[in-house]
Amino acid sequence: MSSGIDFFAKNSLQPTVSYRASVVLAYLFLAIVCGLGMSNEFGHIDENVTTLARERGNVLFRLVELTRDWNALHGGVYVRVSEHTQPNPYLSHPQRDLETTDGVRLTMINPAYMTRQIAEIAEKANGVKYHITSLNPIRPANMPDAWEAEALRAFEAHSQREVLSLINLETGPVHRFMAPLLVKEACLPCHKKQGYQLGQVRGGISITMPAREVLEIRHEQRLRTMLTYGAAGLIIGLLMHFAIWRSRRHFLRLHELTAGQENLIVERTQALSSANSQLIDEIAERRRNEALIAESEARYRSVIETSQDGILIMQAPTFEIVFANERAAAMLGLLPERLLGRPVIDFVFEPDRPMVAERLGQRLRGLPVSAAARCRFADPEVGRVRVCDVHIARIESDAGLLQWVVSVQDVTDRLASERALQISAAVMESATEGIVVTDVDNHIIQVNPAFTAISGYRPQEVLGKDPRLLGAGRHSDGFFKDMWARLASEGHWAGEVWNKRPDGTVYVVWLAISSIHGGALESGGRHVATFIDITQRKEMEELLRHKAHSDPLTNLPNRALFYDRLQMVQTQARRYGEQFGLLYLDLDYFKNVNDTLGHAAGDALLIEAARRLVLAVRDSDTVARLGGDEFAVILPKISGQGEVEEVAQRIVLEMAREFHLEVDVARISASVGIALFPVHGEDLDVLKQHADMALYAVKRAGRNGYQVYLPGPALKAD
Repeated sequence: MSSGIDFFAKNSLQPTVSYRASVVLAYLFLAIVCGLGMSNEFGHIDENVTTLARERGNVLFRLVELTRDWNALHGGVYVRVSEHTQPNPYLSHPQRDLETTDGVRLTMINPAYMTRQIAEIAEKANGVKYHITSLNPIRPANMPDAWEAEALRAFEAHSQREVLSLINLETGPVHRFMAPLLVKEACLPCHKKQGYQLGQVRGGISITMPAREVLEIRHEQRLRTMLTYGAAGLIIGLLMHFAIWRSRRHFLRLHELTAGQENLIVERTQALSSANSQLIDEIAERRRNEALIAESEARYRSVIETSQDGILIMQAPTFEIVFANERAAAMLGLLPERLLGRPVIDFVFEPDRPMVAERLGQRLRGLPVSAAARCRFADPEVGRVRVCDVHIARIESDAGLLQWVVSVQDVTDRLASERALQISAAVMESATEGIVVTDVDNHIIQVNPAFTAISGYRPQEVLGKDPRLLGAGRHSDGFFKDMWARLASEGHWAGEVWNKRPDGTVYVVWLAISSIHGGALESGGRHVATFIDITQRKEMEELLRHKAHSDPLTNLPNRALFYDRLQMVQTQARRYGEQFGLLYLDLDYFKNVNDTLGHAAGDALLIEAARRLVLAVRDSDTVARLGGDEFAVILPKISGQGEVEEVAQRIVLEMAREFHLEVDVARISASVGIALFPVHGEDLDVLKQHADMALYAVKRAGRNGYQVYLPGPALKAD
């Protein structure tokens, strides 16, 4: 009996031990698998980050290199000497500094100097630092640091074509990328005397790129991977645990029912339990692997299909296309299936094919070739040409075939936009018209040099301010209200505007304003205004208008302006029921002055007579010279005949006073004829005829007096 109890106790403890061991081993195995998977994913993430940093550095380097090549091909460029651009003390050139015919100082900018200025702009814009350096620098500031010196030695030894490192600085982590600068044909005129030959390594450009954002993305991807694997491992572990637990419970129940049966049955039951556990493990493992494979495939396919870059996969030795995403097909204007099986060279623009073929051949031979390049692709059916930046990476296929994945980015539109911006900037700088750009709040955001030349304001004095600060205060609020209404309804407005310079000078401009629509709004501008100074033209127009309507000797209104004002006074008098007086007058004995003292004395007498006439009337009255010694006076808004006679009497008295001329003293008198509106006629011709009749009545009566028109002659002499 005792032996039976011992046997039962021993066998009852065995399932517990096996259960615990199975659970521990299952979780340990799952942990190992998950750890290997996460390690593999971490490797892919790090590789992607490195590739991204390398591509970014390569692109930035190529942009600077192309800029330097352009500068070198042109033998340097000249720019205006300014506070930020002083002559380069390290540049030895007989024509380094020039002066234009209008006195503007220019200095030559060589590739190295241009690179330094680009580096300053890039560092301010996005924190990227450029450093042009050499093991034998001319400029002390170009001396390499330890990292750069090691990279330059590797370039000269031809052991590396580019260097990329992730470095932690006090300011934060950065990616440092460096590529060599080779001596080219355009560089020899400056560097040949230093002993350099064509194709040698002259130096290099190191690019320091902030890596904080990229590393944060890497950290997020790693964390996401850990969470994914952790969640999957936990779920699978719980399923295995549950399966083992169910198996254990089933086993215990069978053990309780068959505890008294033969050992054979017990052994078979244990074998069956073990087989079930193994089967469950295999099923779980297979499902997990299938899920991971499906998830990975879906993820990569989604990335490739939704990429804004064209993706091609080509394989050796013919470089035929075995895969193309929708974006690549759209660039070439064909369906993806029509690309498959055709060599990639068939879609390269004809002039670029030799270059592409050479680079592909070098790849096939295992020679080092830059991963990035720019070439043109052409639609074989329509012939549409697209400029693309291409990046090629080598991959190994499952079948052991040599393949490359090609990433194609269409930069045609971007290059066109950059050219358009360059042209716009050139127009802005060289235009003789003043140009002002304002934002949505009507604040000035950009002006051109002609603006400063015309207005007298420097850019820093007006940027961010309302254009009304330029105004001279001669326009009402209604003027600007109408202007804004026209801009809102028609999109443009043009007209004359009076402005004032900082020194108080008032000038007039012809101003044209247009609203900015469409994609140009992305620049932040809402309105663009152009203007020219028309002050001299306005003054000339005013002078011509004055000469056309004024007597050249006395500067009084002439006959034409006199009739215009007479019609205006008549219109106003009719509208408001008012009276006005019309006076015609002649200078008596004026011919004697001309005959005895000369025409110069006669002219002087006419000028003085005009001055006395103006002093004898109100500012609102009009005195005109009709010709010779004939004058006319318009007296608007009179109270009655007595007021007109009072003015006529003053005129007669003034003309009777002696005229002290340079040659002698002259004595004359005046005869004045008066007609009143509407008493003596409402028609102007009738009114002028009656004033003239009254004038001749005075002359017939002996002159030196005035006469109001009457049907019968009546004279009031002084």
